[in-house]
Amino acid sequence: MKRRRNFIFYFPHSSYWFKTPIRQSIQGIKLPNKYSDFFDFIVDSDFEVYLASPVTHGGGLKGFFKTLLDPVKLMLWCMLNRVSLRRIKFMFSIEKMKSADYIFFMHFGEFDNVNPNRGAAVARSFSNAKVKKLVHLTHYAFYPSEGIKNLKLLRPDWLIAENNLASNSEFYAKYFSDIGGKFLTLPYTISRRFVKKTPFQQRENRIVATGSITHKMKDVLFIEFFGTDELQPMRRNLYDQSHLFTGQLDCLISDYQKEADALNSSDRVSETESSLRKRAANLKYLIKKVKGFNPQRDYYRKNIVDIYNSYKMFVVPEEICDLPAIGFVEGMACGSAFFGLDDPMYRDLGLIPGIHYVSYDGTITDLMDRVRYYQTHTDELELIANQGYEFVSQNFKPDLVYEDFTKMLERSE
Repeated sequence: MKRRRNFIFYFPHSSYWFKTPIRQSIQGIKLPNKYSDFFDFIVDSDFEVYLASPVTHGGGLKGFFKTLLDPVKLMLWCMLNRVSLRRIKFMFSIEKMKSADYIFFMHFGEFDNVNPNRGAAVARSFSNAKVKKLVHLTHYAFYPSEGIKNLKLLRPDWLIAENNLASNSEFYAKYFSDIGGKFLTLPYTISRRFVKKTPFQQRENRIVATGSITHKMKDVLFIEFFGTDELQPMRRNLYDQSHLFTGQLDCLISDYQKEADALNSSDRVSETESSLRKRAANLKYLIKKVKGFNPQRDYYRKNIVDIYNSYKMFVVPEEICDLPAIGFVEGMACGSAFFGLDDPMYRDLGLIPGIHYVSYDGTITDLMDRVRYYQTHTDELELIANQGYEFVSQNFKPDLVYEDFTKMLERSE
């Protein structure tokens, strides 16, 4: 009888990629769990699935208590997110992790400098381990200087992203290509809630822009290569210039930093204010921190399914480092026509410009020219929207995509 291979999710409760973190879950805050379907698929697969706590918490008394507390937090995270404890096991021994079959890391928050020194410690711990190391390159361009050093130290077996960066990204080729390891593409998939429910002709004949603008990039490699500190410059342009296109564009893009500043602005007091008011402002800010206020809470509260069903066309601009946004499959699954770049990140997945989506050259001028054209050629637009809907509905189902992914793992061994 063939032995069941084991698959470890390393520190899955650290962020909102797979499920909602404990604090937000308790508060009923909804966050975009981009890889929840992937997590569920692996848990329900033939793998023997383990969830692992961090292997390093630092020294001292603080690190000791974190080591004791984290297994409790991991189990609580499972219960709050209804992860079946009958389907998973826990692993807290680094030696057992190092001798497992597969271990899955998220790059962001682990190997960049979001948590200084932790990434290097984790990378050293697994550098020469027998376990096959998979690293998902979510936000890989946030802190490339630190991330590259840690990935070289880790020596991953597979690097994963929604676009084959090894083939399609000049930035990746320049800075990441000598890390080693094989590259596997893991496309975004369609969650069940994204459905087409509004007839095309009943929708707004404008384009809706969605997505978030993250904080400014500070890493010198990023700024020198791209000549900007914006990760999503087209989103910034649409956000800033949407008032010029009121007849063609509705912009729902969220600016994380601006909303964070607005959230905290009421707490700021001048140096001349009384000490009582300063204490009141500090208390108000502390309460917000404890309650886990998210600057984008209003953005996440929007019913994105209804939004995509309300418009004939949509745009969710890509990251400048050659990664698409999850919104492109979600909007297409709702029957809206997607406007995106003519780029291998889509072509490699089988999407054809002019057939499955409308391509533009990445500028506002060209985008709005295309929008105005299709506002008066809605029959052509509807055909593209329908063909895009059929394509993503057939090719981006979670079970189909993730089964192909696990087969690729087996073939590449």
